[in-house]
Amino acid sequence: MLHYTCDLCGQKVEERRFIARLEVYPSFDPDEITEEDLDNDNLSEISELLADMELTGELNLDSVEPKSFRFDLCRECCRSYVKDPLARHRLGRMRFSEN
Repeated sequence: MLHYTCDLCGQKVEERRFIARLEVYPSFDPDEITEEDLDNDNLSEISELLADMELTGELNLDSVEPKSFRFDLCRECCRSYVKDPLARHRLGRMRFSEN
């Protein structure tokens, strides 16, 4: 029999568990083309990328690699996650002195 623990609180999930999935990937807006995009020499950029790839053996794009996450949550943590998925309330507000 499989046993699950909540990925947030670490408690064993006795009853129903919930799954939260998160994907992070660079955005691409093909409809937004600027004059600078048209002025760029795209062939030379591609040539440089290919030359670097031949030397290093890997393609290095200046973007975040797409990544997926999956979390098992208990009922209470699921409620908290749905209310504040980015956990903004945990960050707190910095207060500076009035010097």
